Amino acid sequence: MGTLVPAQMYDHTLVTIKGPPRLNRLDFSAAPAAAQTILQGALVSINAAGAIVEGCDVGVAANRPMPMWAIQATDDFDANSDVGNISGGVQSAVVATGGFEIETTEFVNAPTTYAPNDLLQPGLVADLGDVKLATVPPYGAETIVGCVSKAKATNRDGVTVLRFWTMFLPASLPATT
Repeated sequence: MGTLVPAQMYDHTLVTIKGPPRLNRLDFSAAPAAAQTILQGALVSINAAGAIVEGCDVGVAANRPMPMWAIQATDDFDANSDVGNISGGVQSAVVATGGFEIETTEFVNAPTTYAPNDLLQPGLVADLGDVKLATVPPYGAETIVGCVSKAKATNRDGVTVLRFWTMFLPASLPATT
């Protein structure tokens, strides 16, 4: 009997609205770090060992983690092995500098209003894989990971989504949070 229970395919999503076709897109594949449960569409980065982790830390000195968005969840059958499945335990992610407009379910939803051109930053510990409205100017104490292209909306599955362009403006000051 299997041990994985994938989420419903519409609960957590990542849709690439615009950008290079799949064969030419900039993405990254690696195993998730131990004890990580990453949802599809979540903001991720890689740790010093090269494993995918949820969220995107500010980093230190000249080492700034690259923001990416998970293409599949940790418990999806194409990313993790289960009884009778030989997928290999590797996840893929869309890289923030790849010139994408994406739509995701993984953002801080309430009570925030998102407007076109609002900058986005990683969520805090409680919302680690989510993005949220930036609270500091670019190149400040937080990494900027996106720019809203369209106000949040409800997709065809009745789930609230946020559409934005991926970007990477690393923090230049020590983090305050």
